[in-house]
Amino acid sequence: MPNVAELAAQIQQLTATEKHELLCQVFTDSDEPEQDADEVWRAEIVKRVKAIHNGEAALRALQED
Repeated sequence: MPNVAELAAQIQQLTATEKHELLCQVFTDSDEPEQDADEVWRAEIVKRVKAIHNGEAALRALQED
């Protein structure tokens, strides 16, 4: 298996298009599936509303100075 320096040298040999394709693969390759931001926010809102209903959190009014 090549080390980081060897990989870097090999990457320098790639065309700009090949480098772009490689970066896209590296950034999209993940051990965990990527979650949609809307889905994450929706889950957070549900969690917070449940906490309020269960008495685990309290609402605070915003006060203007």
